[in-house]
Amino acid sequence: MKMNFVKYFILGGVVLTITGISACSNKPDDAKEAAEERNEEVMDTRKSEKDAQFVVDAAEINLMEIHMGQLGTKKATMSEVKQFAEKMESDHQKAYNDLASLASSKNISIPASPSEDTMKEHKDLAEKSGYDFDRKYCDMMVDGHEKAINKFQKAADDCEDADLKAWASKMLPDLAAHLETAKLLKEKVKDMK
Repeated sequence: MKMNFVKYFILGGVVLTITGISACSNKPDDAKEAAEERNEEVMDTRKSEKDAQFVVDAAEINLMEIHMGQLGTKKATMSEVKQFAEKMESDHQKAYNDLASLASSKNISIPASPSEDTMKEHKDLAEKSGYDFDRKYCDMMVDGHEKAINKFQKAADDCEDADLKAWASKMLPDLAAHLETAKLLKEKVKDMK
């Protein structure tokens, strides 16, 4: 009788341990999703959740630009594209650092690493070489900056938090300048063989 009790006690402990492990494994692997979940737990109004979502999205945009810039610095064929990639890495690293400081002061979590979607795009771009790489990189920079400008403009207009609104507004001229350079480079590299 005592032996059966010990077996059941041990078996119960194993079941609880396995249940605990599987419950822990339900946490998101993606840093962006994890930040979003932490913010949902902390934010007290729908409006502040929207502000927090903008901060997470802005962090992801900067992380993508940093990683794509690093890749462009290594793989670009045209010197102008390589210089632009270096500028993207540098400018977006500074923007990410500024945003991280602001987010921390607002108790908003941001991703510390790129999302799975960004890493997939990074992998797809890394498979290109020569002028195909330059063309794809420039296409991504035009598309990405157009989307970023829309998102930042909306935040500059709609954010509830005055500091976030001001930061989004402050970033718009830099994003517009990046977009114009990306468009010029896209035209230059379009016909290269």
